Amino acid sequence: MSFKLFRRGSARCIGLLSAFVTILLCLYYISIGQPNPAPATEVGSATAAGRVQLPNSQFGGFGVVGGVAATRQQQAHKQQQQQHLSTFANQKRLSELPTAKQQEQSIQNEQEQDNPDWGDKCYVLLQSNTNITATEEHSKFDFQPEWMRSKEYWDRGFEERFENQKKEKQRPPLKVIVVPHSHNDPGWLKTFTNYFQSDSRQILNLLVTKMQEYKDMTFIWSEISFLQLWWDQAHPTKQRALKRLINSGRIEITTGGWVMTDEANVHIYPMLDQLIEGHQWLKNNLNVTPKVGWSIDPFGHGSTVPYLLSGSNFEGTIIQRIHYAWKQWFARQESGDFIWTPYWRTQKGHMLTHNMPFDIYSIKGSCGPHPFICLNFDFRKIPGEYTEYSVKAQFITDENIEEKAQLLLEQYARTASLFPHNVALIPVGDDFRYNKEREVDQQYTNYKKLIDHIMNNKRLYNVDIKFGTPSDYFKAIRERMKERSLSFPSFKGDFFVYSDIFSEGRPAYWSGYFTTRPFYKLLSSELEHNLRAAEILFTLAYNTARQGRHENSIKIYEKNYEHIIVARRNLGLFQHHDAITGTSKASVMRDYAMRLFESIQSMVKMQQSCLELLLQKDPPHQHGFLLSEFERDNFNWMPRKMSIQMVTAGDESTNPSSAGNGAGEPVGTFVIYNSLAQKRMEIITLRVPQPNVKILNDLGEEMKHIQINPVWNITEEGYNMGFGGTTGTAGSIRISTRRYEVMFVTELEPLSLTTFRVHPDEVNYKRSIATVYCDDCTETNTGSGSTSTPERPVTANVTALPDFETRAKPGGDIQLENPHMRLLFDEKSGFLKTITRKNQKKQLLKPLQCNIKFAAYRSAQFHSGAYLFKTDPEQSEAEKDVLEQYTDVRIIITSGPIASDVTVIYGPFLAHTVRIFNTRTHLDTGIYIENDIDFEPPPKNRETELFMRLVTNIDNIAATPQQRDVLKEAAEAGTMPELPVFYSDQNGFQYHERIKVPAIGIEGNYFPITSGAFMQDSHLRLTLLTTHAQGAASYEPGQLEVMLDRRTLYDDYRGMGEGVVDSHLTRHKFWLLVEDMPAGQHEVKPPNYKIPSLQAQHLANGLRYPPNIYFISNYEQPQAALHSRVRLLPQGQLPCDVHLTTLRTLSDPELQLFPSASALLVLHRQGFDCSVSAGHESDLSTLCPLSAKGLGAVQLGQLRLESIEATSLTGLQAEPDKSKSKLRLKSLSQISLEPMELRTFNLTFRGEL
Repeated sequence: MSFKLFRRGSARCIGLLSAFVTILLCLYYISIGQPNPAPATEVGSATAAGRVQLPNSQFGGFGVVGGVAATRQQQAHKQQQQQHLSTFANQKRLSELPTAKQQEQSIQNEQEQDNPDWGDKCYVLLQSNTNITATEEHSKFDFQPEWMRSKEYWDRGFEERFENQKKEKQRPPLKVIVVPHSHNDPGWLKTFTNYFQSDSRQILNLLVTKMQEYKDMTFIWSEISFLQLWWDQAHPTKQRALKRLINSGRIEITTGGWVMTDEANVHIYPMLDQLIEGHQWLKNNLNVTPKVGWSIDPFGHGSTVPYLLSGSNFEGTIIQRIHYAWKQWFARQESGDFIWTPYWRTQKGHMLTHNMPFDIYSIKGSCGPHPFICLNFDFRKIPGEYTEYSVKAQFITDENIEEKAQLLLEQYARTASLFPHNVALIPVGDDFRYNKEREVDQQYTNYKKLIDHIMNNKRLYNVDIKFGTPSDYFKAIRERMKERSLSFPSFKGDFFVYSDIFSEGRPAYWSGYFTTRPFYKLLSSELEHNLRAAEILFTLAYNTARQGRHENSIKIYEKNYEHIIVARRNLGLFQHHDAITGTSKASVMRDYAMRLFESIQSMVKMQQSCLELLLQKDPPHQHGFLLSEFERDNFNWMPRKMSIQMVTAGDESTNPSSAGNGAGEPVGTFVIYNSLAQKRMEIITLRVPQPNVKILNDLGEEMKHIQINPVWNITEEGYNMGFGGTTGTAGSIRISTRRYEVMFVTELEPLSLTTFRVHPDEVNYKRSIATVYCDDCTETNTGSGSTSTPERPVTANVTALPDFETRAKPGGDIQLENPHMRLLFDEKSGFLKTITRKNQKKQLLKPLQCNIKFAAYRSAQFHSGAYLFKTDPEQSEAEKDVLEQYTDVRIIITSGPIASDVTVIYGPFLAHTVRIFNTRTHLDTGIYIENDIDFEPPPKNRETELFMRLVTNIDNIAATPQQRDVLKEAAEAGTMPELPVFYSDQNGFQYHERIKVPAIGIEGNYFPITSGAFMQDSHLRLTLLTTHAQGAASYEPGQLEVMLDRRTLYDDYRGMGEGVVDSHLTRHKFWLLVEDMPAGQHEVKPPNYKIPSLQAQHLANGLRYPPNIYFISNYEQPQAALHSRVRLLPQGQLPCDVHLTTLRTLSDPELQLFPSASALLVLHRQGFDCSVSAGHESDLSTLCPLSAKGLGAVQLGQLRLESIEATSLTGLQAEPDKSKSKLRLKSLSQISLEPMELRTFNLTFRGEL
């Protein structure tokens, strides 16, 4: 109606419009007269949450409660309102604008305002205050207890306390919750599919059938990967039966992740993604939201999973595998139920956690402290099965029921005595249990008899016992603790390294799996990178097609969306605690790898499809013109870089990328996709077929800083290492004449697609050619590179070769230098010796010793395997020199205008490269390290645990002695050992302090890392960043080491039944960073939470999510007109410390193989320490200026949003106590994140422009 009035142009319409504007202005004046909705106390709460203003900081403070600061804030808020009012009035004068345009302009103005809840640009995180700190308590444990041989910690002290508790009148009566369960591994000794067909399908079929017969039986289920397979094949009557059982609370879905994730090796992205996948499937198919965690089989527990579950509004979680000394300690302290708290001070992320008090989740290991008694109550007796429980257990009869009930209750009562609330959670199950109808009947009927007998004789037993679920347990203990006015203790830290004692009666440390089968860990991180990149592109491209009504593109995306679903599930499946850990049989690992490989291929194709739509100027009509730079032939091989094909430019009207080129000049065009939401300075390496080239950017300007490097071939056939192939000896190394490497520096816009072109250059290319120093690279030719490939023998006097200046390696130690540092390498070994940094005047500072050493631990046969790590106690030295067998050592030095490196090759076993840059950017402060490692076929390098060690003079000694025993203090006074301390990341999400415990060996002092580790003293910090999960340790002062690969011929008796001999060639990439600590620092109380610098976070993100390069091929058809640059964040980048974890399209709830118009935006505000810096060159302010404004005017492409809603981390409902209106945001600029916080938002995109 309003548009018709405008067209008529009558006086009546002008009057109506004036009245409408007047009403709106009055309403607006009334609204701004209201008090400030953000009281000063909210500002103060952020400080209470652990952020304090740095003293004498150049940045603004976080805020002060009340006083001048609050007044100024209110004044600033009023000024913003007045500015907004002025803009609003101006908008109303523009009456010819459509209403939607007015709204859009209003939202943009809102976005330009500061976010008052964002906090300081620079902050300090404080450690949380807790009752229990893991590192402090762990250091005091007795690791060789007297009860080790008996394998039971229940001693006379526990028994006496138990007897005394019986006499306490105030102690509540015993309450027992019996929880039948079946632990289903999605792959271990069989593949995922084989387990489903042989066991899991039958278990679920029996549950929905028998539980309709057994009306009070309960059950829990965790692995949604199996449940989804069953659901898709189940008859509708069974589906309905399962829904009824879940809705009645008799079957509880626990955790609800796609798998029961490993907690040591998994990065935060796939850890959260598999949880989202499971929760979304449950919501769409069963309309259920899990509330309780169940994590009983991961080999040690980290603090990231509790944080994720807390963010998903869970009520509690249950853990099992922790160090035997922790088991005893929690039992002794009656603290097995505790509030797991993040290490940094915050009000979020807290989770009530129950530690199963005994060894393992089987019936034998969980009914009570005495396993030989618990064996009597595992009633599975299947004909043909001969087990310890089938021999010992007796079915319950009228004759023995009283005796058996008394015997069982004695175990249950002892279990509950370990907790102040006197409630016992008793799991009844084991791996793949209840897969036979006979067992379901046996377990239920016998436990039912016992429960009924106990409940019918309450005056005799005074026990409340029933079948139940973990939710019942958490409800019961909360009620009882509240009744007794007790509170749960708080705990910070984690439970690595896990050690069991029940197998052999001696400690066995599960630290081997941190590194086992690194090839598959790398394959997982590659899929993670490509899935994340594809998710973001798909969400933006699909909604661009929707809003532009590109019907053909929409059909393609809807058809291909299923590939994203499969990739999510394949990645999620591999996060299982027997998959990414490398602890499944070799045949099962190959099955996992094939799934990862196929999904990598499909996600690369998905990226290509999305990029093609976003790049085309006109409505997209061409497909298939992008090719990845990587070729992946087989899941057993590393991806191989392809050379860009340079083709003769065609007609400029059909090939706009050739505009301005000479006629007939060959051109290669490629696109770089930056999937990070910040600007990044990158060193791009590209393979080209000829050396005489130049690079043009998206504006057609020639890139000034490029370098042309050789690609190395080796004469003998062998593996394709970074320098060609190898066999038993290093072979003859030659420079390839078919492929060359172009390296150039470029600044990539946040979340952008940028087009570059490769052109021939006959004039200036020689100044970009690298110089090569190598003793045996100049035998056949001098002045130009010699030729040799695996396909072609060495020939002399080859013409038309590049002018690589090849020189003999100079004598003495090797030196590399850039404006920031000087590196010194050993003349013979080729390994780094010292790092000498420079000050602002380029003067050399004191050298830092930094020896790189490669060696290996000798594995203890049968005690070091896929799971366990233990050095051979029969050898006089724990370490061995694995490089001494390779006498033919080759050292190659490459020096050019933007990079210089030293590569040392030890036969086929190791190719090690150290590279520094000369780019006048923050990259110059880092040292890039690359290791190609090949153990060769067995039996070579048997019982070998290979590590790379950095030996420095950094004094990383723990500030205060951690190991303290008051009984021994007097005898040991003055002999306290110096204990090294370092900080290891956990899941790429947080960092934990690790202090050496000298009472246990190296195996108990190895910790998992997924992104990096650092050590520091009062002057320097040394940070090592990596691409994938591996073990790390600092066992001696000044040393930091990472384990690279392992080969153990023998099984370690933890169930897998075979050794680890299926090694593959792997490429390990690292950044090494040396940074200055702030001067005059001192220990504060409470202590600060240690985290990396901003530069370290950026390098870590860049290492895990490198730019993706795609070649434009225009051979078969005229090329469509393309944008030279596409900014998917056109209004600017996200704040420096906010990482775009994912932008994940949600499936349509009704048609789940099709995408919806909604997507989950997951943001992580990665904390950083702004007091740590690598020098003035490392300043990121020009690339990513720090801001206290929050997200600001961020926009996703040209897309318009229908709604923004804050949700739980998995995209379901947010805080239950908040109404839907409070969770809705007007714009992305209203999003607030505390440092370290992870949050999820549901974005719904409009259907048309």
